[in-house]
Formats: sequence, structure tokens, C-alpha cells
Amino acid sequence: MAGFREEASHAWSEDSVRIIATPSAFAKASLYYVQEAGQFRTMPSYFTERESLDSYLIVYTTKGRGHLTYEDKNYAIEQNQLFFLDCRKYQYYRTDSNDLWEMMWIHFNGSSSKAYYDRFAASGNPVVSLRPDSRISGLMQDIVDLHRYKTIQTELSGSRLIVDLLTELLLGYQDRDVSSDPGIPDYVRSIMSHYDRHYSRKLTLEEISAAFSVDKYHLSKAFKRYTGFSPNEYLINTRITRAKELLRFTDMPVAEIASAVGVDNVSHFINLFRGRETHTPLAFRKIWQQS
Repeated sequence: MAGFREEASHAWSEDSVRIIATPSAFAKASLYYVQEAGQFRTMPSYFTERESLDSYLIVYTTKGRGHLTYEDKNYAIEQNQLFFLDCRKYQYYRTDSNDLWEMMWIHFNGSSSKAYYDRFAASGNPVVSLRPDSRISGLMQDIVDLHRYKTIQTELSGSRLIVDLLTELLLGYQDRDVSSDPGIPDYVRSIMSHYDRHYSRKLTLEEISAAFSVDKYHLSKAFKRYTGFSPNEYLINTRITRAKELLRFTDMPVAEIASAVGVDNVSHFINLFRGRETHTPLAFRKIWQQS
């Protein structure tokens, strides 16, 4: 934690809970693990200011209001909202003196924590409003309760709960922009189906835009919003999936497979395949043949 800096006013009620964990070497090497967790009812002077801490932080507001400064932006954190931070970055958060903040929180790390955070942070907004049916507050309570008394099961159970929490959080993040929509629009579904049926053809965004009478910039934005992929990423993934089937269940040469899935340049196809599967097409085929 070279360069770690923190200033804080530890002003919370006597019935607040703060748990500091000491993860085992196994947990640090292999699991998601809790570093600290708790529940605070803050007093008027409560604040925390820090940076360069090797940790990720999720704070859920159960009552009152907090204020967050993160990545040069300010946020008011209301009841039933949470924020998710990388504590290596500068952060400052405090209670609202007129509506004292109450929250649950966990500091955690390990395994693929960074990947989950990076996926979440891609939206540019660290704050999420939870849906009424969200499991997140219950999962955070379970994590706090689990770590009050450490047993031989605590680290494994805690890791599982963190995965559940992060999965729920990402699912909620993906729904943030579409929460008022009943589902994927029909034209987006039609474009997905078009890619699924015609992946072997040369398909440009301009052609798709014209075929479905949708502005290409609006199409790209909407497609990404509802599917999580850009149109080109979706098409490439469809082609790679079909190529995997051909590699496993036929003896077609790689060059023929590349052409069959709509990639004329075999070298480009190999690079696309290796970028998504870590193996070349021939190595992928050999692995399945050996198995």
C-alpha cells in the first residue's frame, strides 16, 4: 500500500458494527475475500477521504443521505442507492448533517474483483439505484453477519456471497439504462436474428442500417444498450461460435471454415479466433480431438 493515504472522522453510533477480517493465504490467492465490513449509523462529523488503498468498496444506503466525490464528480447518495469504488482512486464521502447517513458496506478484493469493477465502471457512474426486488441489500447483510464470527466455512461462504453480490450488481448495471423499457425493441431483435442467419455474408453497418431503416449511429447505440455488444462484436462472436462447431464436428480446413463464416482472410480469422478463445483454430480442434 505504498502511498496509501486516509483521513477520516470515525463518528458513528455505539451500536454500529465494524468488522476487520484477516484473510488466509489461500483466500488471498484463490478467492474473493472480505477485508472489512460493517453497518454504520453516522454522526454529523462523519467523513472518509482516502486514495491508493488496495481494495474495492461497496456502500449501500439504508437510511438518510451521504455525499460522494469520486473521479472529479460529486454525487448525493439517497436511500436504497449504493456506490462501487476502486479505492486506489481518490474518494471522499461524508454524511449529510441534516439527514444522517446509515449504511452497510464491504471492502473486498481477490480473484477477478478488478474485472467486475471495470465492467461496472464502464458506465461512468459509480452510483446505482436498486430495484425493489433487488437481492443486493440482503446479500450485503449476509456478508456482514457471516463475518461476525469466523469459522472454517467463513472464507468459502464469503467468497460465494461476494460473487452473488457482484453478479447482481452487474445485472442491475446492465438494466440501468433500460429500466423503463419492457424489453429489447423488435427492430434490435430483428437485427440480431439477421446476423444469426446471414453471418456468412459481408455485412456492414451501413447495409444493416439501410435494410432496417435505422440511422446507423442510433442503431449502434441501441444495439449496445440492449445486448451489451456493438453490432460488429455481436457479428464476430456469432461467426466464432459457428466456427467452433465446424472445427469440432467437421474436417473442413481452417481456410474453408474462415470463408464459411464470412471472413475471407484466413490470417484475420485466426487472429479473431485466438483473441476470443486464447487458442488458434487448429489448437482448438486438437484439444477437442484429444478429449
